[in-house]
Amino acid sequence: RSDGITVTESISQIGRMVQRKMEGIQKVQALMMRKLENLEEKVESMSHEVKKLARLHSNRHADKYPRSEPYQEGATLSEPNANIRLRFLDGLRTPIYTDKIITSQSNAAIRVGVFDGEKMINEGPLSKAKVEILVLRGDFCSDGQESWTEEEFNSHIAQGRHRQGSVLGGDCSAWLNNGEASLGKIRFREGSSRTPSRKFIVGGRVCMNRKIGGIRVQEAVMEPVTVLDRRNEANEKRHPPRLDDEVYRLEEISRDGIYHRRLKNVHIFTVEDFLKALNKDADVLREMVLEIKKRSNAWERMVKHARECCLADRPELKAYHSVEGNVVIFFNCVHDLVGAIFYGVYVSRDNFDPAKKAQAYELKECARGQLDILPFDYVMNGNLPEQVPSSTHSTLDAAFILGPDVALQPNENQLQDRINNITEPSHQNEYIHGDQSTVNTHYFQ
Repeated sequence: RSDGITVTESISQIGRMVQRKMEGIQKVQALMMRKLENLEEKVESMSHEVKKLARLHSNRHADKYPRSEPYQEGATLSEPNANIRLRFLDGLRTPIYTDKIITSQSNAAIRVGVFDGEKMINEGPLSKAKVEILVLRGDFCSDGQESWTEEEFNSHIAQGRHRQGSVLGGDCSAWLNNGEASLGKIRFREGSSRTPSRKFIVGGRVCMNRKIGGIRVQEAVMEPVTVLDRRNEANEKRHPPRLDDEVYRLEEISRDGIYHRRLKNVHIFTVEDFLKALNKDADVLREMVLEIKKRSNAWERMVKHARECCLADRPELKAYHSVEGNVVIFFNCVHDLVGAIFYGVYVSRDNFDPAKKAQAYELKECARGQLDILPFDYVMNGNLPEQVPSSTHSTLDAAFILGPDVALQPNENQLQDRINNITEPSHQNEYIHGDQSTVNTHYFQ
């Protein structure tokens, strides 16, 4: 029995030794593959440079006199040696990830057209030619060159990894219809990180076997773009972020990372939640929630990114009134102080003088605990807050607010009338600090 155990242990030891050896071999193999890939990239880069020099030597005048011929079959050219070229009509929506369908900046299909100068060719054989879409290395025309030879274009076409296959997948060709075509579902099969420039360029050309009457149609190219691995999409950082984005879309916050977990623990799930907490008390958010004990670059980047949010489509405002009623401060949709009314005149936060700033920020401290329950009673109309018509939180008859640029200084009688109306409310309009259920609105007048 003991001999059996000894044999079993020996076999196990041999198995572990073999496994360790195999793991070592796999690591060496992976290292060699990486070195070979790096070497391959360097050789490829040098090869292209050599070819480029050779072309420049043999075609010294190609850039100065690009090949173009008059198009005479079914289209009218603006001049005898017109420049016939393909052109993309849209830019790419970024960021771009591998295996994700690429679209235009408006999230629609990318369009391509054929042009004579600035005029689209919408009749004749060229207006219905077949176009193929491919990828160039990001260093193509890096010097701003606007014309090139067919050989120069072809020499920059990016090859798939290990020179096998295409970088693009999907519907990589389309037929022009009246000089224009919308591309189908196209995606990148690999990222651009392995190229010297770390970028790709989407290009288009008339199919090589379908040249019309020997006409040279210059190829279309887009701006260079970075193509990221789709595995990075989970932590994509949008610029600018959207209010309804998950909070881990902000810089320095990783999905399911320590900051993300701490924010979720206090029910901060979106960028909007983050901004509200930030505007309510930045120190509490930083020190107590995120446990960042002192200001750091990470904190500054996080806040800066959150502040990039566009609020143009969220004009709603919350109002908070002083006890006396002579000051009303306004908060936007993320509880940031945007301005205040002082004796019927609205002043934006950027135009506060020291006295108004102190008064407004003192009132802001009083409002801090009630921001979540205050209703959105106003909207920003132009540069002035305007009460929502359906609001039931005011007995305003014909209220209006003067901006500082149009408000005239009231005379003493007018000012005294305002103060009397504010400080002596009627019984049914009696004012309670911080409560908008009954508001005396005569101070608007």
